[in-house]
Amino acid sequence: MDSRLSHFIQQALDYETVSGTSLIMTIFGDSLAHRGGGISLASLIELVAGFGFGERFVRTSVFRLAKHHWLSSERIGRLSFYRVTDSSVHRFRQAEARIYGIGQRDWDGQWDLVLLSSVELEAKAQLRKELEWLGCAGIAPNLMAYPGLDQGKLRQLLLDLDMAEQVVVFRARTPDLSLGVAPPLPRMVSVNWPLEDISQRYHEFLTLYRPLLPLLEDGAGLDPAQAFQLRTLLIYHYRRVLLKDPNLPIGLLPANWPGAAAQTLCANIYNLLYRAADEHLWATGRTAEGPLPPAGPAFYRRFGGLRQ
Repeated sequence: MDSRLSHFIQQALDYETVSGTSLIMTIFGDSLAHRGGGISLASLIELVAGFGFGERFVRTSVFRLAKHHWLSSERIGRLSFYRVTDSSVHRFRQAEARIYGIGQRDWDGQWDLVLLSSVELEAKAQLRKELEWLGCAGIAPNLMAYPGLDQGKLRQLLLDLDMAEQVVVFRARTPDLSLGVAPPLPRMVSVNWPLEDISQRYHEFLTLYRPLLPLLEDGAGLDPAQAFQLRTLLIYHYRRVLLKDPNLPIGLLPANWPGAAAQTLCANIYNLLYRAADEHLWATGRTAEGPLPPAGPAFYRRFGGLRQ
């Protein structure tokens, strides 16, 4: 093993307290979702051991994820197996589209406004949380907004929550009033979305992972176990920033927004790691039917198409 990479792995682990559930979710989403979505508990314990965490850490994490219906468990003889549940598959797919997508989306200048005043009180908190997952922010009491909300995702969300008859959705555009003053949109955006905090987190991600790129480019060989640890930590840290990013149109973002640089760095490092990381995954991972199945075609479309 390369001692420089071992030092970097420890540095990445020390960057912030590692959440067990988030680390396990990263492994399922990054490594297992396109390989059937399941793995034996023994294999998972072995994979996580490389990060310095023991069996109890893994058992506690998968218990929590199963309790919240992210994972399901099955016992065959003395062996336990965990798999992504049918109900959580769409959330994994939504997250994957964000994490491994590239480029900046277009915007037609229209805003979607979601009125919550007719929603029953006990359901309102859940709906707010789900809308925030889509990037919305509360701009007034009982009113959430987003510039160019995905209508298909919004429709499916309201159907899944059985709220289609309780929620009113408007579309609006900001007129040019020619008042001779700075436009109010940037201020409104900065007040309602935590862009300063997200920008800081992106800068921290860039500071942490930029030194890794030359190490990987200069290295003669890459140990598969180290590659798996590095790839998992890369996505672990990237997703913890990215999934808080509302993905606003570039015209509404502050100058020199670091999100694009973080995306490019993550994609370049991922391309250098994924094949060696897969070797370790194949050697370690087992399911109830035997070795892990090969990755599906969608896996190789990550970051605009992985270099092969």
